[in-house]
Amino acid sequence: MSSPLAIAAVTAAFKDLLNDGLLNHDLSSAVGNINVTSSPPDRITTGAQEPNQLNLFLYQVSANPGWRNVNLPGRGSQQGERLSNPPLALDLHYLLSAYGSSDTHAEILLGFAMYLLHETPVITRERLHVLFGPSTPLVDGTILPGLFKNLSAENIADQVEMIKITPNYLNSDELSKLWTAMQARYRPSMAYTVSVVLIQSTASVKSSQPVLKRGQNDQGPVAIGAPAPALSGVRPAASAALPAMRLGDQLLISGNNLVGTDITVILENTDTTGNLQNRLPPLETAIPGSLGALLPDLATAPDAIHLWRAGIWMVSLEVAHPQQSVWRTNAVPIALAPVITLDPAAVKPNHVAAGAQVNLSCTPRLSPQQGKNVRVIFGSKEIVPAKVDTPLDDATHPNNHQLPTTISFLVPATDSTGVNLKPGEYLIRLRVDGIDSIPVTLSGSPPRLDFDPLQKVNVI
Repeated sequence: MSSPLAIAAVTAAFKDLLNDGLLNHDLSSAVGNINVTSSPPDRITTGAQEPNQLNLFLYQVSANPGWRNVNLPGRGSQQGERLSNPPLALDLHYLLSAYGSSDTHAEILLGFAMYLLHETPVITRERLHVLFGPSTPLVDGTILPGLFKNLSAENIADQVEMIKITPNYLNSDELSKLWTAMQARYRPSMAYTVSVVLIQSTASVKSSQPVLKRGQNDQGPVAIGAPAPALSGVRPAASAALPAMRLGDQLLISGNNLVGTDITVILENTDTTGNLQNRLPPLETAIPGSLGALLPDLATAPDAIHLWRAGIWMVSLEVAHPQQSVWRTNAVPIALAPVITLDPAAVKPNHVAAGAQVNLSCTPRLSPQQGKNVRVIFGSKEIVPAKVDTPLDDATHPNNHQLPTTISFLVPATDSTGVNLKPGEYLIRLRVDGIDSIPVTLSGSPPRLDFDPLQKVNVI
């Protein structure tokens, strides 16, 4: 691979190739003295004193698409240690311009230059060794300061790929933009791409130790000739019409190839208050290609009130096969809706009036951040609770973590349109992080949805 001097080395070799070709054809005897340079075009003298000159200008450097992803990654994922030295693969874009002191001289020079590059489309390794060897270094560390003086350009001759020169026929619009950007007078030009230049570090890398055994007892890898398990969706098993799960619900998990000797259903929730993870055993279902899972209810698992949280949960499976490591499937989302219980004094046959306070309890418990943003939906009107109280859970109150969040709200005097609230039944929902409680019951076969009368307030 090449050192950082590779770009300068290619320019020098390209320039030398043109210069040798002009000398071998004795072109100076026909048009006079000829200079081959590699300067920016705006620095070249033009006009009455314009010389016979070929100028090679590097106007662009781009990544080589075939080499840019070779030997990746270059760093380890643990401590960022160097694992390899991936090369910096570059394509160099040159503009070859011809200048003439008399009529047709510029055209003659450009024609001969294009002919030379057509006949010699590769800068050979032998030429590079001659140019940049110890005896005749055209480009070496002497032009660089400090520690870089020890660099050499000769190793470009030994890189994996040879240096190839390819014509690039720019249209008039591209040439116009290029010369305008250079702020120089236009002269007959031809573009070339030189590829590929590989610049690579020589820093030491971490090497892996020899492999003596292929797995435990040198038994080799274990392969399973079946597609990997994958989840496609999850929903409450009671009805596909339910928009979210609730504590005590059974889930229906669908997917492909859901097989294994040991499967665990994992549900994870992440928000600003922290991460929660719960693990459930799978249940068999009557539906092919699916598994079930039962969420705990508060009657049999009172700790569920603080181990679960209303919000979006990601469901995945942890699958184990014999003699293989445990791994996880993809995750699919499902919402956990809060469950509310209204104060019996506000539920039929009792009645409340506008402005009266109504209390409800919420399970699972709300986090402090959720308590700030919770809303009560009274009929179709969203209102801010008067009070949200989640009992403290500390050493002096060891059993408080099993108590629900209580919420107090005032019956509004008007509905969502601003009209005075009319007597009658109003459905109550609780909105937590954009997820509403589900005020319905299921009955019959097939299951049928009805509004839950215990989640309605009677206004007089």
